[in-house]
Amino acid sequence: MPPLVQKRIAASIQTVGNHVLLTHDSGEVLANGEEYNRIINDIVNRVLIGYTVESIQIQPGEDTTLAVQIRPWGETIQSVAMHVDYGALPDMGRRLADGDLRNASSIVENLLVGLPVDALDWANGTIKAVMESELESQLPEFYPHIAITPGRRAEVQIYLLPKLPVVRNVDVAIEAEHLPRVIFLSARKNIEERYAGLEGLPVAFVHRHERDIQADLRRSVDSQWVIRKYKLKVDPVVEIGENMKIQLRSRTDFYDVQAGAYVDVGRDDNSGDDTVLKAHFGRKIGGHHEVYTQVEFMPSSVDWNIIPGYFYRWGKYTRLGYQYETDDDSCHVWVRQYLGKKWMLRFDRDLTNHEDEIGLTYRVHEYIGLEYIISDHDNWLRVIGYL
Repeated sequence: MPPLVQKRIAASIQTVGNHVLLTHDSGEVLANGEEYNRIINDIVNRVLIGYTVESIQIQPGEDTTLAVQIRPWGETIQSVAMHVDYGALPDMGRRLADGDLRNASSIVENLLVGLPVDALDWANGTIKAVMESELESQLPEFYPHIAITPGRRAEVQIYLLPKLPVVRNVDVAIEAEHLPRVIFLSARKNIEERYAGLEGLPVAFVHRHERDIQADLRRSVDSQWVIRKYKLKVDPVVEIGENMKIQLRSRTDFYDVQAGAYVDVGRDDNSGDDTVLKAHFGRKIGGHHEVYTQVEFMPSSVDWNIIPGYFYRWGKYTRLGYQYETDDDSCHVWVRQYLGKKWMLRFDRDLTNHEDEIGLTYRVHEYIGLEYIISDHDNWLRVIGYL
């Protein structure tokens, strides 16, 4: 007999005993034992559908003991088939929830196996209430709804409804300061497709499984071909919420490789070189120094500008540098001050031509930026593409 059913039956029989025997004289009960046995037998047989009374023993006294032996009649539940319906939950959410519910089948079997099929008429509500309570303790971010189909092989259908708030979308961003972002496009697409599987999950559920998700994300990132091939160090950072963000931060200890292009709008310049393609190749020396060469190509004039240079990283947000530009044989010193992740202030001093240039950059997107530039003779807007 399932322990829960045994407790329920014991409570029901105790209620019957209290109703029939309480406040009655113990001597009178002892003298009319057969009559009291018949009354209790009749009531218990009517209440406990699925069971029949084998024997009743009454030991009357101030504390009366009522011993009842029962046995099931008809078919009893021999096995249980449990099915969990996750609704529209994606595969990743189902796998995580399955891990939480790994003991659910044994709980369900303990509640049902051995119970007469007909006994579900009166035990169904109690059993479902206990099942739902146990499931909520294992999976507190969902509302469980249970339907039981009786039989020798009982069917238990569990419907899980997520509690709000849920993850609405997952955005994957790449922070690659020292590597071209274009090489991460396939990796980004793969990560986006995989972790779209978190959409629809309760935010609290994702928080509880944050370690599992971080570990899975680390394995997914390390398995990407571009990261394996170039032996890159990529730190995934997860921000959990309704609008969930996964940020991939790439790091290199030795090299700084960047590529991009920019277009100048509204510049008063007779050269016509408003569009420039640009590449940066740097070699880090320690944590603060870098020597580099930049290559600029101007499609309009089919001209090149080779720019060797050096800069020093002063703290996290400041860079001081010196460079030489071959297109006009000029030497420059410059300062770049980063103001958080979106803004950057730039100052360039042309030592050869004695000209100054100030630029304020706003990072609209990881691939697009806008810079407003003021020089000694002109000011204009620069649209920057980061590759």
